[in-house]
Amino acid sequence: MNDLLNTPQRSSLTNVLRMLEERLRQAQAWLPGADETGLLYHHSLRLSQEQQELAARIIAMALDEIAQVSREFDLAPREDDLAAVIGAGMSLVWADLVDTRSDKLNRFGAVDPRLAQQLDPHLDRLIELALLLSSLVRGKSIEQPPDETPQQNLTEVRD
Repeated sequence: MNDLLNTPQRSSLTNVLRMLEERLRQAQAWLPGADETGLLYHHSLRLSQEQQELAARIIAMALDEIAQVSREFDLAPREDDLAAVIGAGMSLVWADLVDTRSDKLNRFGAVDPRLAQQLDPHLDRLIELALLLSSLVRGKSIEQPPDETPQQNLTEVRD
């Protein structure tokens, strides 16, 4: 084991290299130019074949360098439970959805009084579904399928 780093330094180095590796691998997956389209977004990467090849070589070199540093400083990989990642992401989105309800949008200006009736039921349903998904991946039992979940389960899930 390399003793040039104390524990906090080792943690910092490991975290930075892990983030870099994750970004590099995501870039590597996007290199072939695969488009990704959702309802409210479209991601695309347009690179020439030459640019893709050069980027692939740069990514490979960076991954090799990370591997070398990892070996040299005996950095350990971290295993992430994707259920926890999904659950945490849904919790963050839940908070953002709550802050987007019509009564909270007044921080951006006057709110049309009709907005609450039209927007809030959709947001309430999305809030409920985000909480249900978060609970499900965290191992909590959900008694009814999401398409039939009444509003009462919203308070049960929060507990």
